[in-house]
Amino acid sequence: MNPCRKLIIIIIATSLLLAGCLHSSDDSHLSVHMIDIGQGDSFLIKTPEGITMLIDGGLPQESDQLIAYLKRHHVNQIDYMIATHPHADHIGGLIPVMKELPVHHVIMPAAAHTSLLYESFLETVLESQADIQVVQASSQHSIERDVSFEILYTGIYYGSNLNDWSVVLRLIHDEMSFLFTGDLESGAEMDLLNYFSPEQLSSEVLKVGHHGSSTSTTQPFLNAVQPKIALISCSIDNPYGHPSDQVIHRLEAAGVWIYRSDLKGSVILYSDGEKIWSHQAPVNLSPVSSADIFTKRLSLRIDHFRCFSVYAVPFQKQAVQMVPAPLTNAILHFILIHQRFH
Repeated sequence: MNPCRKLIIIIIATSLLLAGCLHSSDDSHLSVHMIDIGQGDSFLIKTPEGITMLIDGGLPQESDQLIAYLKRHHVNQIDYMIATHPHADHIGGLIPVMKELPVHHVIMPAAAHTSLLYESFLETVLESQADIQVVQASSQHSIERDVSFEILYTGIYYGSNLNDWSVVLRLIHDEMSFLFTGDLESGAEMDLLNYFSPEQLSSEVLKVGHHGSSTSTTQPFLNAVQPKIALISCSIDNPYGHPSDQVIHRLEAAGVWIYRSDLKGSVILYSDGEKIWSHQAPVNLSPVSSADIFTKRLSLRIDHFRCFSVYAVPFQKQAVQMVPAPLTNAILHFILIHQRFH
């Protein structure tokens, strides 16, 4: 066989194999998506059996982008919709989603707010005929085998501080857990610490509160949660200075791998219940403050072109993060070889 033809066949076969691996991650594992919708929050969770959860929906003007993302990931209904609190950058995009897709359950705080957008949100929730849970107590919800979530509620009245009314949700997948805190600020974080034990808060993944603002993610809270991965949702060059350098330094000093939507766009984490991984590298792949964590990189190179890389980072409970380089590298390599011999 012609050497060029043989090499091209190998590359195509490798590409198909890698594509199959990536596809199986989508289909057979729990996935947590940090959706890039600008200066706001929106997180999609898909379970191995296809149950979907949408936590917040960003600003109203980003709703087309949000709905397109959901459809691109084959979401045709929302089983659980969580509106963490009434601010526009969290609930704005949920209104068009409810008009576009069936929603079965809506979970929201008992916060009072009189904005026209929030009134529209409440009207749309009622029209959706979804089951409505206004959070007034902690609760546990079993979704499917090995997948559940907890609503952590302190019962404290926060008045007009809408951020501190944020619904706090802890997603549990067998041995792995993910903590979502909305825009919770330092005072409410301390209330959680006073009300719940570190074991009830400890999570491998932390959705960093308030887009990485200095108002949140205090050192005592970080000490209790002990995350290995942090997700920060914000827009590039936003006027609020999110995320705060202080918070970033605090996370890095704790050896936490950081994913930011302003630098990475949408990010997907996968879990099989024993480990968590991503096909994207964190923004601080080799933080100076994490010298005690070793990173092993394996690469497949053909004719000096890197086709595939894996970063293996050991986490608590033997969780491993694997980050393959984009499959387009292999496809680009095929094109370059094809051009070279023609």
